[in-house]
Amino acid sequence: MNVCRNRRFFTAAAAAVLGVLVLAEPQAAKQGFASGTALCLDSVLPALFPFFVVCELLMAAPPPAVLLRPLQRVLGLESAEAAQAVVLSWVGGYAVCARLAGQLYDAGRISRRDAVRLQILGCCSGPGFVIGCVGGLLLGNVRLGVMLYAAQIGANLAAGVVCLFGACGRTRGDAPDLRDGCGGRCASPPRGRMQASAPTVQQVSISTAITSAVTSSLSVCGCVVFFRLVGAVLGAVIPLPSVLVSAALEVSAGCADFAVLGGQAALYGCCAVLSLLGVSVWAQMQLFAGAAFCPQVLLASRLLHLVFLQGILRFCVRFLPGDVGVCSTLSARIVPLLHLPPDAAAAGFVFLCAALYKAWQNLYN
Repeated sequence: MNVCRNRRFFTAAAAAVLGVLVLAEPQAAKQGFASGTALCLDSVLPALFPFFVVCELLMAAPPPAVLLRPLQRVLGLESAEAAQAVVLSWVGGYAVCARLAGQLYDAGRISRRDAVRLQILGCCSGPGFVIGCVGGLLLGNVRLGVMLYAAQIGANLAAGVVCLFGACGRTRGDAPDLRDGCGGRCASPPRGRMQASAPTVQQVSISTAITSAVTSSLSVCGCVVFFRLVGAVLGAVIPLPSVLVSAALEVSAGCADFAVLGGQAALYGCCAVLSLLGVSVWAQMQLFAGAAFCPQVLLASRLLHLVFLQGILRFCVRFLPGDVGVCSTLSARIVPLLHLPPDAAAAGFVFLCAALYKAWQNLYN
């Protein structure tokens, strides 16, 4: 009881301090809000919104058990749906992973044990961000981005083996509260139960999938904009290196600031950000996973992920042909943003139409 009371007091005090800082530094707050909004339009929505729709439709269909059974056995999962969700998470990223874990667990289609394993094995940044943004744009080497993405998946698997099969996988069978993984303290009691028979697959139409994807995309963009604003305000009043503040709060801002440093600091700094994720990603994981969210086990796995990713990349980077240039030239370039790229414009247009349609439905009802 005292812990909950102290947590509420700390949250209220932090909110009050943030409100005062926003009023004291309106220019920094404006710049943080603008940069967060631009990031959502340029990167977040094109990368996440289509995957939200596709994953919603794919998870509504029966999983190809024959194709997924080998992966299911290797990962130690109890259901083929959990293995399918892991594969989709590697493509869609951490937001898709948390959303699938929460949906499948709440619907009773996977056990709590599988829900936690799904978050540990599938929590990663998507290939669009790692290969295109971090590798191609920030580090200036697409091959390095491909290697970084593959090393990230390898670190997920290695951390899962150590964390789950070593310390958390002692108990077998279906345990809804996952005493072997979370100690029963990390989330509220489960709302769904695994049935003895095969679970009923929910029918999802394209309009339902788009509506759900719009809601999830708005939640992600809200987290990104908020923590960008917080980072800008804190950077204006606290004499700390901006790279540490941005890395602690938001993944994309942390990678961008580390890339400006150049050299090995850019490469391994981006690795650290991709492993520890930042406060924004943890807030999104808790939001989407809901009762399936287990911070104790997930934090332990991300610390192991940091060690494994650094080691894998140090071993693999020497095999890249030629020199690996990781010195960003972003600060020396002036790129006038006259219009959005075609893919970002198309995704933004579809997202805006779906949001307006949902708002019209609410007003009509």
